[in-house]
Formats: sequence, C-alpha cells, structure tokens
Amino acid sequence: MKVVKFQEAIEYPAPPPSRKASRILIDDTAGATKVALGVATYQAGEKGNYHTHSNHEETMYILEGKAKMETEKSQFIVEKDTAVHVPIGEKHRMENAGEGILRFIWIYTPPGEERSIKERARKPT
Repeated sequence: MKVVKFQEAIEYPAPPPSRKASRILIDDTAGATKVALGVATYQAGEKGNYHTHSNHEETMYILEGKAKMETEKSQFIVEKDTAVHVPIGEKHRMENAGEGILRFIWIYTPPGEERSIKERARKPT
C-alpha cells in the first residue's frame, strides 16, 4: 500500500502563459500499474486546448468551482461533486467557467498520459 498526501505530491505547473497546474498523486512511482490519479487546478479564465487521448480513458471529478466541458459535438457546465468520463479518442477540452479556482481530480486508465504533464512542466519558458 502507498499513501500520498496532496501537500507532499510534486506540483507540475503548465508553461506560461497557462495558469494551471497538476499534482500527480498516484502513478508508477507509487507502484500503480493500471491507473494514474492527480489533482488539477485551473485559475479563473484558464482554458485547456482541444486534445485526445489515443490510449487512455480520462475521468474527472470536480472538487471546487465550475467547468465548461466541450467536445466536438457538445458542451455542458459541470460543478462541484460531478464526474465526467471521456472515452479513448474523444476530442475534448475543459475551461474554468467560474470566477474562482477550478479544482478537479483526474484519473487516466491505463496510466501513461500523466507523463505529458511532467514533460510540459519541464519545458523551458
């Protein structure tokens, strides 16, 4: 068993001008082989780019704030205590649709996509 406290997880900020960051709590460094889990924070007005995950499902659970979720076919608002599942290959993005912080748990199954969070954070600005 591995226990990881949020405050002890490394924070990976996205490169500027983005104002979002993720903390990866569970991945292969914690011994996980079938899942990766983290918490992301988007500042007010922050918007992710459209993207797909060709090999990973993504599930998100809103902890705080309001998000606008978009796919090529639909868009909707999700708020605290709501889960969203994005299947493999579905193009999507998330935007902080509120005036405060948007904080949500993300889960990738199988793991692997979390590596891109680490790589983006390492790129020079």
